[in-house]
Amino acid sequence: MVEKPGDLPSSYGRRQRIGLLSGPVVLLVMLGLPAPEGMSEPAWATAAVGSLMAVWWITEAIPIPVTALLPVPLFPLLGVGTINEATSPYANPLIFLFMGGFMIALAMQRWGLHRRIALAIIGRVGPRPNAIIFGFMLASAFLSMWVSNTATALMMLPIAMSVINLSKRLPQTSAEEKRALGHFGIALALAIAYACNVGGMGTLIGTPPNALMAAFILDNYDIEIGFGQWMLVGVPLVALGLPLAFFVLTRLSFPVDLAELPGGSDLIRQEAAKLGPMRGEEFGVAVVFGLTAALWIFRQPLQNLVPGLSDAVIAIAAGIALILIPSSLREGKFLLDWESIEKLPWGILILFGGGLSLAAAFTRTGLDESIGMLVVGFDAWPTLLLLALSVIVILVLTEMTSNTATAAAFLPILAAAAVGIGENPLLFIIPAALAASCAFMLPVATPPNAIVYGSGLLTVPMMVKAGMLLNLFFIVIVLTAAYTLLGWVFGTQPGVLPEWAV
Repeated sequence: MVEKPGDLPSSYGRRQRIGLLSGPVVLLVMLGLPAPEGMSEPAWATAAVGSLMAVWWITEAIPIPVTALLPVPLFPLLGVGTINEATSPYANPLIFLFMGGFMIALAMQRWGLHRRIALAIIGRVGPRPNAIIFGFMLASAFLSMWVSNTATALMMLPIAMSVINLSKRLPQTSAEEKRALGHFGIALALAIAYACNVGGMGTLIGTPPNALMAAFILDNYDIEIGFGQWMLVGVPLVALGLPLAFFVLTRLSFPVDLAELPGGSDLIRQEAAKLGPMRGEEFGVAVVFGLTAALWIFRQPLQNLVPGLSDAVIAIAAGIALILIPSSLREGKFLLDWESIEKLPWGILILFGGGLSLAAAFTRTGLDESIGMLVVGFDAWPTLLLLALSVIVILVLTEMTSNTATAAAFLPILAAAAVGIGENPLLFIIPAALAASCAFMLPVATPPNAIVYGSGLLTVPMMVKAGMLLNLFFIVIVLTAAYTLLGWVFGTQPGVLPEWAV
């Protein structure tokens, strides 16, 4: 799960300044020109506002969530829609699903349950360096399916640094051993970042592009992607991507040719022992978390008994339950309090709303049909080539900009283009959302990348060395999933445009 997409960069550079000035210029120039033939004035105004939002999102000229609020004043003023039409997407059910997921994650962090889970997983892998690396990856990926990937990386890195410092104290009798131990530290740090990024693909709440994609599909095509249904796609991708990332790190980029890391397992057990026995608060959060996950997974069959049950209902009910369950009645303390809830990444929820409001305007004004007409000539191109190009564009952009903002800007465009060339929009939307999570090369790409880079163990060339390989592999994985898993789970077929998309 990702958080805080929108704080301004620490230095306000040339890119931000250019974006700040060029965005309004693009808006005003487009509004000053007549709408192209066949396009309505509201559709042209939507394109102008969308262009402004895309420029500011990509350049991060202002905080990303603030850009996401632009539809609220601009759409009514420019005749794109009423204030109700502009604001209703900000209350999409998928936003409440993410809010409830954040509340559960905050409760886990408050009582340290996420740390206990992580150490329990790592403690079972044994003393071999490669096994330790894979144990850290398993723990990071699992937690990132449910907890903020930033919090996961911040928690896992100090544990990893303890293991790395232990390895530095070992006698190094040869240049090969010294090199292998150096590679171990680099691979372990990168393993945490990569596993956090990959793990988020597994669930709808694991990373914002997943939830944004599901909300977009629900709003525009009235197709609900259930939590358990998405896991049929996401979990296999994690199961394939995690060993692949491990292989790239420990075999291709930074081979770790060590048979054993003496004391490594003992150090992990000592960290786990410091936690002591599980407290009542941890147990309570674990029960709520377990029940919530089970209800999400089996929600669709349960709807026969409870017709009003939805993933968002389950998520918010779980969050409220955490507020109601006491940790100490005498002191008036509960598993989750408002002080903790105030730490919710509200910016992400606003960003969801802004992206969905923009997407709704595409459909409402007919802009999506106009875009579809523009790409009709591409229907002669191979679908696989067009899909590969869209995945590569998203993947490259998300290395430099917020993955959620990238998804918000491109999902409506890709959906309209897919329909224009006679393809199922899901065949382009879902791979684009997945590609937005495949950012492995640069420190600025994701918070986990930045966190492990800040450890001092890595240089940018090191990250690019492993990340570029992994990006190439994940392009193949995403395209393979588009032609296999999506057909099995969602019934997509290349070259077939379903009636509901017309």
